[in-house]
Amino acid sequence: MQGTIYPAKPDHVFGRDAEWKGLVSFASDARPGAALGVVSGRRRQGKSYLLQALAASMGGIYLPALELTEAISLRLFADELVRFSGSPVRPFRDWLEAVPYLFQVTADRVIPVVLDEFPFLVKASPELPSTIQRELGPGGTGTTSQARLLLCGSAMSVMGGLLSGRAPLRGRASLELVVQPFGYVEAAQFWGISDPRLAVLMHSVIGGTPAYRRELVREDSPAGITVAVSR
Repeated sequence: MQGTIYPAKPDHVFGRDAEWKGLVSFASDARPGAALGVVSGRRRQGKSYLLQALAASMGGIYLPALELTEAISLRLFADELVRFSGSPVRPFRDWLEAVPYLFQVTADRVIPVVLDEFPFLVKASPELPSTIQRELGPGGTGTTSQARLLLCGSAMSVMGGLLSGRAPLRGRASLELVVQPFGYVEAAQFWGISDPRLAVLMHSVIGGTPAYRRELVREDSPAGITVAVSR
């Protein structure tokens, strides 16, 4: 939109320019009413890293769901809303109370709201997608909200099913983003490798999964190719 100033991608986020542009455009859309986005992709591709950066850059809400009971998940959600609003939040009995409250406290400004690892929440509360659908629909609290709700997950069967067939949220999402592994060239840049041969070898072994650099090899990157000579 003309006159809109989008937050720049943080320096610590490598690449993902197209993904950042899509997320920021969605999260900054000033049209009235809540909006829904779905972010998916295999594990270790940087989805959470990207969405955490988005929420931090825009003063948003970020809930990293865990494989917990509904009651504990609701308590953690309430804690995050307290952090966001600065006001006390009474305990939620269920998502039928929590989702409308979320939309009510995000009525005054455009804000990204990230529910990360959404399949964990659905596992404990199968009715959650239907609850969100109801509040996004006519007469729901989402009609007066400015929340830009982003549901994220790595369980591709669950995430793919959110918007398919007769699923409650089908036709509701204005953003569908799949975070893919880095391509060969971008992976080489990420690892700081300039030797094309070494880059090919690295990509053939680990592909373009960015988290491997930090989690598996702890920032250790090969300096070159060593050829073993048998005697």
